[in-house]
Amino acid sequence: MTQSTSGSFWGRVTEKTEYFWNTNLYFALMLAVTAVSMLTQNVVPSTVALAVLCAWMLVFCRDILAAALPFLLIFLLSTLQYNDLSVFLPCAPLAALVIGGLIVHLVRWKKPAVAGRSIRSLLAVSVATLLGGVGFIPASQYFSPLSVYYTLGLGLGLLAVYLLLRAELELPRSYDLLYRLMQLLYTIGLAMVLAVGSYYLHHWAEFSQCWELPGISYRNFAATILVSTLPAVFYMAGRSRRHLFTVLLWCAAMFFSGSRSALLFGAVMVLLGFVYLVKRNYLPLWSFFVIVASVTVIMALFGSQIYDMFFGARGDPDHFISPTEERWLLLDRGFADFFNHPLLGIGLGNQKNIDLFAGVPGSMVFYHNAVLQVLGSMGIVGVAAYTLLLGDRLRLLLHDREACYMAGMYYLGMLMVSMTNPGLFCPLPNAALTVLVFTVLEKCVDGPAAALHRRK
Repeated sequence: MTQSTSGSFWGRVTEKTEYFWNTNLYFALMLAVTAVSMLTQNVVPSTVALAVLCAWMLVFCRDILAAALPFLLIFLLSTLQYNDLSVFLPCAPLAALVIGGLIVHLVRWKKPAVAGRSIRSLLAVSVATLLGGVGFIPASQYFSPLSVYYTLGLGLGLLAVYLLLRAELELPRSYDLLYRLMQLLYTIGLAMVLAVGSYYLHHWAEFSQCWELPGISYRNFAATILVSTLPAVFYMAGRSRRHLFTVLLWCAAMFFSGSRSALLFGAVMVLLGFVYLVKRNYLPLWSFFVIVASVTVIMALFGSQIYDMFFGARGDPDHFISPTEERWLLLDRGFADFFNHPLLGIGLGNQKNIDLFAGVPGSMVFYHNAVLQVLGSMGIVGVAAYTLLLGDRLRLLLHDREACYMAGMYYLGMLMVSMTNPGLFCPLPNAALTVLVFTVLEKCVDGPAAALHRRK
């Protein structure tokens, strides 16, 4: 990052802020600030502090990635009151602080717009989300605040995020862009590990009475974050083997989240992570077989107890997915909605399936399957748009670079979780974070600083 050329107080603060952004202390501070609310179960302190830090970074740091982490961490605080997000309403005025900081940032550091390779597909998705359900969804539902949030958040909002980031990433920087992205994902994932750990810290008495995993309300959100950020842990383990211990933390958090998606897809990601370490010669091949053998022995000795702990508190512990779960009926509804409204679907904000959906307040009616979410909500137009988006992203991932492998692992994790959970259809943080990952990947592959993908 270039130093400020100004000798003014404003310039000196900018120089100090940018220096701080380029130290490990930055990530430690963001995690520590998040931990305050996690440990006290009070959403206000960390929300206020993260919003202030986000605005500060926008105003005094020319690299917008410095503001991305505190902004995204705010949404992880929703784990504290997942069934009553109204507790965040007193913090709503802080949005003006962040928006004001963004305006100052854009005015202070003007950058030309860059039409990257993803603009076409994101524009197509924006059109699909706006047209979804037109002619069928009631106007009161289409224009409801919740519907507007998802319609714009998954369409024009992501396009705006992409254009902003693509222009900002043209800025010269002295650090390895891939490494910085992995640090960001690592910190977000570690915050979710902390969230799961804090839950058990505050509910240990209930857990220790029966030794069965409780039904954590945000387990699907936890699964999404933990599974998708696992690649960052293996990337760090490739740089220092001490991070292999952190893999165990992720695995423990995925198990104790009680999410079947985390258990199933997390296992896939762990396997791919060790394949990455062996392929890159960061670990010897024999160590991979030792790990597999160790897990096999543990499951042979304690598999029954582990199974009872994980499934014991569920209504139907004899099935990994109970045949009576409402998600099966939602899948049927998804196909029916598509066949009845094939062109534009029923719309993202449509409430017709509310009788089958037991979501938290503030969430749309999800089908819990990304493919059916596109089919049922946006019809053929949505299928065309998301196929275009998927094609653009896959073409990026086909380049033979470490950045592509890491981004590919992240995307695979997010896609897998999206087959059973809302996943990519949550604008913040999931969809926006995915746009961030692929915008950075574009810069690594296409930009003049592409060589930064290599390790120093």
